[in-house]
Amino acid sequence: MFNVVIKAFGAAVLLPLIILVFELLLRVNFSKALRSALYIGIGLNTLTSILNPYFMGLIGKAVSDMITGSGVNLPYVDTGWSLLASLAYSTLIGALIIPIGIVVNLVMVFLHWTDTLDLDLWNFWHWAFVGSLVYYATNNLVYGLLSAIAIEMFLLILGDATAPTMQKFFNLPGLAWPHASGQGGTLIALPVKWICDKIGLSKIKLNSQTIRDRLGLLGDASVIGFIIAVIIGLIAWSSKLGDLQVWGSLFALGIGTAAYIFMYPKATAALMEGFEPLTSRVSEMLSKSGSQRGLNFGMDSALCIGHPDVITTGLLVMLTTVPLMFLLPGNRILILGDIGVTPFFLASAVTAIMGGNIITSYIATTISMIITLYFSSAVSVNFASLLTSIGIALPDTGSAVVGADTRPLHGLFWMLGKWTIGGIPVGIILTFVVIFAMLFFFHRNKTGWYKAFGYEEEKEETVAEANS
Repeated sequence: MFNVVIKAFGAAVLLPLIILVFELLLRVNFSKALRSALYIGIGLNTLTSILNPYFMGLIGKAVSDMITGSGVNLPYVDTGWSLLASLAYSTLIGALIIPIGIVVNLVMVFLHWTDTLDLDLWNFWHWAFVGSLVYYATNNLVYGLLSAIAIEMFLLILGDATAPTMQKFFNLPGLAWPHASGQGGTLIALPVKWICDKIGLSKIKLNSQTIRDRLGLLGDASVIGFIIAVIIGLIAWSSKLGDLQVWGSLFALGIGTAAYIFMYPKATAALMEGFEPLTSRVSEMLSKSGSQRGLNFGMDSALCIGHPDVITTGLLVMLTTVPLMFLLPGNRILILGDIGVTPFFLASAVTAIMGGNIITSYIATTISMIITLYFSSAVSVNFASLLTSIGIALPDTGSAVVGADTRPLHGLFWMLGKWTIGGIPVGIILTFVVIFAMLFFFHRNKTGWYKAFGYEEEKEETVAEANS
């Protein structure tokens, strides 16, 4: 039933309705609650239904043309994340994931295991996808459900740990991102950041702001996006530059990218204005109860990918991924449908953790893409037969076989979920041991975890003291 409702309304429509009901239950004034829900709907729809698809379609087509024009063939090809979501919600685990996911989240909030209330119901499909892969790999429904619950719990903890950094970097207070794609490069970012801090690479302040300060017009985020997009177009359509229509597509790509970067803050501003009554009401209720606790609302990383530093990092990684697919030993998949999506989602949390440093963000996100290619190659071996067994029609991919763009956290939990020895789910047991260890150590030293994930609390306090 939950899945039917989500598919009928869509996440960008359903979430404002949920927020409206939630605020009314919390006794927010009806007119204020209605306006709040409407503005959340405006922000979400602008991002997820207008800006993101427009930009991803433009850049994805250009890079797809670049790849297919190379004449190199790989045995598996991805056709986009929507096929993965369809699989996830077409299984028994997909039918159960939303009610189970809500219950798990509420229990964790009640037990103070998390301060994130995940409102991003549509993206529960990520957990269902992992659970479904494990289910069909082990032929065990319980293992599949436990794997889905495990990645949810892990992401809620990760959402808590990264919330201060991401809220500050993206200027989105009161939100968290327990999103499997957006957090896909987070575990890679930690060691990369540590190494870059040690060797001094992190001290090179190369971000969209410093580039703008030094280069003026050429450093403007929209201008940078325009230039990089045009370069991608020139490479993609280099053999067709005698065609006037190609030049039209080339400049449409550049201007479209610039427009996306320019419009992104407007959409997030509407979203945050919509969330203000809800966050204020929750804070007011917690304050009256004597609790010092704050709750964050879990959201899709789509809210973050339009940041100039994320866009710049994503574009550079996307360009790097093209030759990597053909040169990496052992890679067997052509990331085609998601080539204009995956680098940006992986870059979102990574860029925030790196404080916008494009060099270190690029390194960590590139490594994340390499891991994505290898996990995708492994999952794709049985992916098409799995789709067929469920009854999902295979898209036409010519001589290639339909594959799955499997990002780092999806691949990690799939691998652990199907790891059994003598019928004992060793991987699942190990996963929950790690999750509860994370809970224990995170709640013992939250400040240390926030700092490890890039949050600079001391600087904020110094500034506050200076201003007072």
